[in-house]
Amino acid sequence: MAALGLAFVGAAARASEPTDAQVKIETDACPGVDAARLVELSAIELGTVGAGRTLRPAVVVLVCNDGKVAITATDVQSGRESHSEVIPRETSGPALLRLLALAVSELVATSEAPVEKKLPPAAAAVSVPQAEPARRFRATAAGSLRRVARPATWLGGLTLGAEFAFLRHFTLAVEGRGEMGSTTTSLTTVDWRAAGASVALLVGVSKGAWRLDAGPGIEGGVVKLSAHDTATGAKGSSLTDPWAGPTVRLRAMHALGRRAFVFGRLDGGWVMQRVAGDVSDGSLLVEFRGAWAGLTVGAGMLL
Repeated sequence: MAALGLAFVGAAARASEPTDAQVKIETDACPGVDAARLVELSAIELGTVGAGRTLRPAVVVLVCNDGKVAITATDVQSGRESHSEVIPRETSGPALLRLLALAVSELVATSEAPVEKKLPPAAAAVSVPQAEPARRFRATAAGSLRRVARPATWLGGLTLGAEFAFLRHFTLAVEGRGEMGSTTTSLTTVDWRAAGASVALLVGVSKGAWRLDAGPGIEGGVVKLSAHDTATGAKGSSLTDPWAGPTVRLRAMHALGRRAFVFGRLDGGWVMQRVAGDVSDGSLLVEFRGAWAGLTVGAGMLL
C-alpha cells in the first residue's frame, strides 16, 4: 500500500510539473503585451494542457492588428505551422494575458499537425468589466409642490440639488429651492415668494435599477408675503421674514443607464421659526407655521 501511495504521489507531481517543451514566444508586434508574464502564464497552461506528453520545441509569434491578435506556432523540427486568432474586445491587463496564454498553450499542444482554427466565439468574447471610478456625486433638478401655512396654501417651485454618497448606504444631500403661490382670505389675497435651502442625511438601499432613500434633515429660508389692496380701500403691505424647521424625506430613484436617473420624493416638515402676516388691527391674516407636506419629482446625473 505504501508503494502504491508513493507511486500515485509521484504521478500526480509529474502531471503538475511544467512540460519540457522549449517554447519561444515573440511579441514584438504586440507592444502592449507583457512578454515575460505571458511566458510564465503559458508555461503554467502548457503544464496542464500537455500533461503526460513531451511537446516538441516551437516558436510562437504574436501579431496585433485591427483589434485582433494573430498567433502562429511553428514546430521547430517539422516547420509546420498552426494558426489562431484572439479578438480581445474589452479584455485587457491580466485577463488578456491569461486569455493569450490559454490560446498559446492550446496551439503549441496541437501544433504537431497543421491546424487552422479560431477560438470559439464564447472564448474570444470573454470580457472583464473595466473598473470604473466610483461616482460619488449627484446633481439633481426637480419641480416641487407643497401644502403649507394657515389658511392652507399651495406653493409651486423649482429645486437644484447636489449630493455626496459616502460609505455604502449613506448620502448627504444639499438643495436650494425657489417657490411662489398665493392665499385668498376673506379680506384680501396674499402673494408668496419664498427662497430656501435644506440639508439632509439619507440612508438608502439599492436593488437593480431602483434605490430607496429616507432620512431626516433641516430646511430654512426667507418668505415674502405681499397683500393686495382691497376694494374697501384698505392698503396692502408686505413683509419678509425668515423661517426654519426639521424635515423628513422618502425618495425612490430609478436609474436610466449608467449615469442618469429619475426620482420622486415625499417631504414633510415642521416650521418652528414661523412667519405671520397681520391685519392693521392686530388680527392674524396668514401664518406660515406648523406642519407641511410636499411632493418633488425630477431627474439627476452621476458626476
